[in-house]
Amino acid sequence: MSAPLVPGPFPAVPGPLPPLPGPFPATAGRFQAGAGAVRDVMIVGDSISQGREGDCTWRYRLWRILLERGTAVRFVGPWEGTWVPSAGGQDDRPADPAGLAHAGAYRQGIHFPGSRHYASWGRLLHEAKDNIGEAVAAHSPGCLMVALGFNDLAWGVSGPGRVLADMEAFVHRARAANPDIQFLVGNVVHRTPLSEHPRLPDDIISCNRELPSRLAALSTDRSRAVLVDLNEVYDPRHDTYDGVHPNDAGEIKIALAFAGVFTAEFGRAGVRDRIPALG
Repeated sequence: MSAPLVPGPFPAVPGPLPPLPGPFPATAGRFQAGAGAVRDVMIVGDSISQGREGDCTWRYRLWRILLERGTAVRFVGPWEGTWVPSAGGQDDRPADPAGLAHAGAYRQGIHFPGSRHYASWGRLLHEAKDNIGEAVAAHSPGCLMVALGFNDLAWGVSGPGRVLADMEAFVHRARAANPDIQFLVGNVVHRTPLSEHPRLPDDIISCNRELPSRLAALSTDRSRAVLVDLNEVYDPRHDTYDGVHPNDAGEIKIALAFAGVFTAEFGRAGVRDRIPALG
């Protein structure tokens, strides 16, 4: 049984912190939320986004970065916790995704209010495309931050072409529930080599090569689909604890990648990225 989420208070953000090289590239057609509006964001992902019991998670790092920038964001979704290893089934896939598998605590000493999300250990894009419309209707996000597709390729469920087709279906079904929803879509990160998956690196390269043009074609004036280049910043040799899942450095890099694009698209202009504390 996992411990409950650690109560506050929220620790002060240390500073000043050095800026990262930048700026992030500006993109046309910035979405303007209403004055004073809280931007409801739903993070949709797999184990990289849910995190394991005791992790900070990149979701927490993102919340800290956006809080420091003064960007009003509320995370929404059906779940709150990290993955509890004892809830896993074969190959670490959740045996009960509606229960204990989403009840894990975050790292001791951190306070993460509003930690809701739609990320699950073992999640497939091929599955997520079929229920994203229902989730959008239920939780009313204005923006989806999506990091899916690795498991589809790694487990041989889908090849690059099917992953791209599933992403198109995902966007269309989310948009059917909310025609004005915005998408920030991460590409697929690499992992350290596995002898049993010799084609995986090439499949990831192929998928990532085509994704930008697919997202551009999916974008509309009302509902944009914007790439977040996770693969460019994420090094599985140094940014993971097991070859694929993020360590502290990996969490920060993923969070900064999403925060940079989010700020360019929806946030305040002229805010430089700053490296958050590891705690």
